[in-house]
Amino acid sequence: MRRHAGNEEPELYLDGDQPTIYRKRKIRWTSVLKWGALALAIILTATFILGYIWLKTKESEMRVPGVEEALDPKQKGQPNTTLVMGVDSGSVAGEEGQSRADIIMLVSVDPDTKKAAVISIPRDTRCKIPGQSGYSKMNAAYALGGPELMIKTVKDFTGLDINHFVVIDFEGFKHIVDAVGGVPMHMEVAIHDKYAGDVPAGDVVLNGEQALSLVRARHDINAVPAGDLDRVKNQRMFLQAMLSTVSRQRNPFKVKNLVDVASRNVKTDLTFMEMLSLGRRLQGAGDDGLQMVTAPGDARVMGGAWYYVVDTDRFQELLTTFEAESEVAVDEGEPSTGKSEKAKITVAVLNGAGKTGLAASVAGELEKAGFTGVKTGNSGSRYTRTTIYYADDDSSKAGVVAADLAGVKEPLLEESSGITLEYVVDVVVVLGSDYRGP
Repeated sequence: MRRHAGNEEPELYLDGDQPTIYRKRKIRWTSVLKWGALALAIILTATFILGYIWLKTKESEMRVPGVEEALDPKQKGQPNTTLVMGVDSGSVAGEEGQSRADIIMLVSVDPDTKKAAVISIPRDTRCKIPGQSGYSKMNAAYALGGPELMIKTVKDFTGLDINHFVVIDFEGFKHIVDAVGGVPMHMEVAIHDKYAGDVPAGDVVLNGEQALSLVRARHDINAVPAGDLDRVKNQRMFLQAMLSTVSRQRNPFKVKNLVDVASRNVKTDLTFMEMLSLGRRLQGAGDDGLQMVTAPGDARVMGGAWYYVVDTDRFQELLTTFEAESEVAVDEGEPSTGKSEKAKITVAVLNGAGKTGLAASVAGELEKAGFTGVKTGNSGSRYTRTTIYYADDDSSKAGVVAADLAGVKEPLLEESSGITLEYVVDVVVVLGSDYRGP
């Protein structure tokens, strides 16, 4: 019906249809916000739960059955001690074989002062391995019984409680380095190791391959004049830098990738958050919050094998403050097997393998490593195993030479003043058919 002016009657719609009247409805923003907030909360909660389950699944992949039984429970108020091991299967020339612990580090963190200390134990340290007769090199414990036996060996050797462990695979950690976009470091000198690889000097960001070269290098006289001892320092320095870099990650995509890579290449009883916390404590090497040192000792030949022999008295002094206060003395002094020490050792290299030019080639490698005036010649008989002869009082010198023979993993070491006097040298190396380099 329409209303008209005047007295006109309104128009009726006989079919009963009336025009529709549309009214604008008000949007209730309070309800929208309430339901939107609820939906967001549900999504975030579901994401958190799924993420937590995913993270715990990844952590479970890093567990090693039976190892936690070898660990000691943490005592309230006492420093927390973690055994960190870097394992290398031996892809460097002369180091092929079973996986052995190439890095052995004890990390102590004081819960009250937050101070941290690190003691590196050289891989060839002479010790007794539980269940084995006689003395062995400490890194052999990993090959014989994995992280569990390694933990027991270090506990027996140091007398310390070990609360946690971390094992990092060398071949795998280069992927960890790449996952975080590289590790920033300052290198005083460039490394050019024909067996391990090259590392540039200066302020550099090491990629995975360069990082692997750094922790393996021991055959560059300019960069690592003390051989294994300098390699230990580089390993310690790099591991500190890598953990520091990892602990600063904030990019969620990099973090996810890092967790994926770590779960495949790290074995530990720690959670990811505990590992990040450990990494933060290892930041700032050299300041009052972190001290790092190598177990004091020197290289010697004992029982026909070359070992790193720890100075028991000095080591016990280190362990006392390490255990009670997470502190160690940081003055390591000059390495006993540096350039000047090697130059004092006289060496003769004899070819007992029958391979033309082998003695001269090895002599050249030894001179590059710091030895001077190395004599060469041929052995009167063939040798199947490379043998190092030394005079009665020169077993430590034989050990220094053995450390720089890259082409053989375990040379035979024998005392023979008669042979050394014949060639008028401190050490005589007879190369056998087992020699695989240079």
